[in-house]
Amino acid sequence: MKPTLPIWTIPLLLAIVGIILLVGHLGTTAKAVVMIEALGYCGYLLARARSADRGSRPVANLLALFPGHLLLLLAISSMAAPDRLAYVWALVPPATVGYDVLSWKRLLRARTRTSISAVLYAIIWADLFFLLERLIASAREWDERMIIVVLGVVGCTFLCLGLYRHRLAAKE
Repeated sequence: MKPTLPIWTIPLLLAIVGIILLVGHLGTTAKAVVMIEALGYCGYLLARARSADRGSRPVANLLALFPGHLLLLLAISSMAAPDRLAYVWALVPPATVGYDVLSWKRLLRARTRTSISAVLYAIIWADLFFLLERLIASAREWDERMIIVVLGVVGCTFLCLGLYRHRLAAKE
């Protein structure tokens, strides 16, 4: 069975991290956290690809989403004060690797896998809605309170429906 993210993508991942570190407005601590997590993620991909029993264990599908997570971090790092949101984003890579390790070793029940997946889903989409709100607020001269309310209602509805969908998937 093929790994979910081929090891030849590691240079691409590291290039995106380099762009984030060079172009973004992250503080020194946030940059260190991002770099350590990216190197750990790449190390995990290498170890997983070299594993002798690749095909005998279930594969979690979250590993392949890491390039998109890095692009989200690039958008976060382009904000004026991105560190708090970057620290929230920093929960995603270790949770993804932990999810994959536990799934790979068959240590998680279906409900637990779904719960972890739902938490990651909520973090990522909450970040995206926050970025969308910041983008609209900075690009337009609209009343910021109105944008926050509208995107807050739409974002919360979207998150709740997604979490409900994850819950239904756990029951199947």
